[in-house]
Amino acid sequence: MVEYLCIIQARVNSTRLPAKVMLDLAGKTLLQRVYETVSKSKKISKLIVATSTKNTDDIIVKKLEQLNIEYYRGDLNNVLKRFYDTASYYKAKNIVRITADNPLMDGKVIDNLIDLYENNSVEYSSYKNELYGLSAELFSFEALQKAYQNATNQYDKEHVTPYIINNCKTYIKDIEEKYRYPNIRVTIDTLEDYINIQNFYLYCQTNNYISNIDNFLLWIKNVK
Repeated sequence: MVEYLCIIQARVNSTRLPAKVMLDLAGKTLLQRVYETVSKSKKISKLIVATSTKNTDDIIVKKLEQLNIEYYRGDLNNVLKRFYDTASYYKAKNIVRITADNPLMDGKVIDNLIDLYENNSVEYSSYKNELYGLSAELFSFEALQKAYQNATNQYDKEHVTPYIINNCKTYIKDIEEKYRYPNIRVTIDTLEDYINIQNFYLYCQTNNYISNIDNFLLWIKNVK
């Protein structure tokens, strides 16, 4: 059994910024950047990418195979089913959910989320909403299974966790004080987002800085 299975969900057919997971960020794809920063977590037991079985996502799989990154392919639109099938396949006890458009989702933030989850003995915990793009969710396999078996709303199926949030008995949400910047975006959802994050990565590359969330906040306040 995998204690903490971290699943990065990725697909090519994003609507506002098509194929964004394959965009270049200073020499590597967005998906690769997400994988690298998440892999810095010390408490994740296993890290994989969950994409779809559609041929449009073959490009993701090809890249992952080149990088020797493990993946699972499932339903394109029913992402809840994709998560359930992935978690079942790996016999996960708990699941960390990450989306592939947040390249600054730091591993240490995930470790803090796991601590929060364990210390409060809850079914669901999240770290989001105060800094758009610094987000992760953590939930038990039992909560995911209940959602998979009972969710009927298409929104619940597409977004994975709404049913869990609305029906779990115990949950907690939190974020560290230093990351409470609701007006700052560190996600890539639009062309403007991409240009902004790309500029940050290029700045770090030029100045030999680590491209993490802490340096991003310094950059956007003092340099940009």
